[in-house]
Formats: sequence, C-alpha cells, structure tokens
Amino acid sequence: MEEKLKGKVAIITGAARGIGRQYALHLARLGADVVITDLDVKASKFKEEDVTAPTVKEEIELLGRKSMAFEGDATDDKFGKETIEAVYEEFGHVDILVNNVGGTGGCGPGLLTEMDTDKFKRTLDINLTSAFIFCKYAGAIMKKQKSGKIINVSSVGGEVPLFVTQPHYGAGKAGVESITRHLALELAPYGVNVNAIAPGYIHTVKWDAHFESQFNELREKVPMNRFGTTEDCAKVIEFLATDMSDYLTGQVILVDGGLKTLNPSSATLNLY
Repeated sequence: MEEKLKGKVAIITGAARGIGRQYALHLARLGADVVITDLDVKASKFKEEDVTAPTVKEEIELLGRKSMAFEGDATDDKFGKETIEAVYEEFGHVDILVNNVGGTGGCGPGLLTEMDTDKFKRTLDINLTSAFIFCKYAGAIMKKQKSGKIINVSSVGGEVPLFVTQPHYGAGKAGVESITRHLALELAPYGVNVNAIAPGYIHTVKWDAHFESQFNELREKVPMNRFGTTEDCAKVIEFLATDMSDYLTGQVILVDGGLKTLNPSSATLNLY
C-alpha cells in the first residue's frame, strides 16, 4: 500500500474496536502515525475480532508507526482538550481527525413520545457533543497551521429515520452533519477540509450480533444487495484524509450501497 500519509498525524476517536479500529489500521498502513481514544483502549480483546496484538496501539506500532492511546469519555471537554494538547505537544502538528464515536451508549431503542429525556440527551452527547469537542480543539490547531483534514462519522440514520425507535441517534447524527458544514465554512479560508461520511448497514461484530435476526429483511432494502464492510468505509476515509480530496469540503458522503438515495421508500423500518 502506498504511504500517502507518511509524516502525518491522525487522531481517531472510538478506535479500540470495530469500525474505528479499521480506520486506525488503514491510516497506519498509509503511513500515518495514529492516535486513538476510547472508553476502554483494550476493548478489542473482548470482541470476536481478528486482532494482531492486545491493543490497537500495539497493532499500529507493529506496522512501524508511532501511536498514542488515551482512555476517557469523548463527551468530556477536559478529556478532549487534554488529548489534543498532548498530541500536539508530542508531534508538533495535527493533520487528520476522524470523529468516530457514536451509538446510543447503551440507552437502547425507544419511540420519541415515550423516550426518557436523559436518555435522549446522553445519546446526543455521545454522537454530537463528542464531535463538537474534538472538532473545536483540533480545528483550532489546524486553523493556526493552515492545513488539516477533519472527517466526522455520521450515519444514513442522520439523513432519514431508518428505525422509528432511534430518534435520539438520528438527531445526534443529523447534528454531526450540521456542524460539519458550519466548521467547513469557518476553516475553508485556512486550507482545512471538513467532511463527513454516512455509513449505512455495515458488518461489525456488534452490529451483526444486534441485527442478526433481521439480516434478510435489512439486506432487501439495500440496492447493492449486500451489507457494507469496515473496509468499504475505510477507503472513503482514505479519500477524505489524503490529497485526493483537497478541493472537497462541507460534504457528507453516503457509504450505504444506495440505501438512502436509490431506495428511499423502503428505507424506514419499524423495528423494535
């Protein structure tokens, strides 16, 4: 693999397992030194993933790259600020930020008219506030250095209601797309690109375990007739992190096999 990112420093939130881990390893293979954050930086060892080392940090180092790992809550302003500052102090620059933290954080599904307000707020924090915090501190550095790539991870669920029982998650991801465009507008004069990807149904250990009983029904909603892979998403992250996307900013790229755009009438499912 060509080392398109040699000499670059990438920060990826929520990267200890699953799709975030794939982003981290993919950018490391492209030559970047990769910093990860997670609530548990050793989370991959507890999942059924094909790991090459006990932690993602060690996997990155096995690829010959430098790495740092920060354990903490990405919705905590102090944690975000101190993480970005530590990375800048260590490397002297921050080139790529991938805001991958998301999900419902164990809050579970629910109809909007029946949802607990604290559950709604917590899910907004996990998806939107976490992205805001890391965009804020990394964006300020990139603005100063007049270069950088920020990639926020949204979801097709932020575009259309894929599940009637996920209004909290959908609202958070829609917010991510909004701050992506606002920050892109702010940082465009400084040579900083800010974009987002919106994955659809993507195979991960966690996702597969949750939706296994609905696989056939969900697959029928995808025009390409298959679920996406973490590598499908990582390739789009590569595009947005490298110079191939230098004239692209403020965009949300759907990585969904045509789910939202080509088959909107059947995208919404009333799954509980």
